[in-house]
Amino acid sequence: MSTPSTPSLRDEAAGPDAVAADRPVAGRSAVLHDVVAVLGTYVAVGVVGAVLWWLLCDTATFTVTRNGGLAMGEAELAQRFNPDAWYAVIAAVVGVVSGAAVTWWRSRDQVLTSVLLLVGSALAAAVMAVLGGWLGPADPETLVTTAQAGARLAAPLAVDAPAIYFVWPVSALIGALVVLWSPTSTD
Repeated sequence: MSTPSTPSLRDEAAGPDAVAADRPVAGRSAVLHDVVAVLGTYVAVGVVGAVLWWLLCDTATFTVTRNGGLAMGEAELAQRFNPDAWYAVIAAVVGVVSGAAVTWWRSRDQVLTSVLLLVGSALAAAVMAVLGGWLGPADPETLVTTAQAGARLAAPLAVDAPAIYFVWPVSALIGALVVLWSPTSTD
């Protein structure tokens, strides 16, 4: 029995087309390996980003009013931007580092790697947002019915400005460009 890398006599008799037909399978296997490696890496990095976001971000707090509503003072209103800011900082730093690392690590096909960076970083952004929301405080609207007047309830850990989700893909591409535009040892 022959392996795809060592053609048998029957393969040689069939001509070079029969032997070449085995090569795309190896190419597809390498592409599949790249897809799994890059997307798997970005899911793991998204989980790490979510945990960092949850640990570093102090969300604003609401105060339960006497009539059962929620109120927020000026200092708390200023804290409403903390989740967006921390999300952007973590996504930018991790995006640049992961974009550079993945581009250097998976340099076999630069176009494929660039596409996978975009898809993977968008996936990491979604994982970070969803998992961070699960780890963060519960929605105060659901807790207000059981809370007493004067109680302080934390705002949920969530991104309010949708444009913040673009920080991760853009920073990952910046990291990739650093690697792609840097001189190599053969230059």
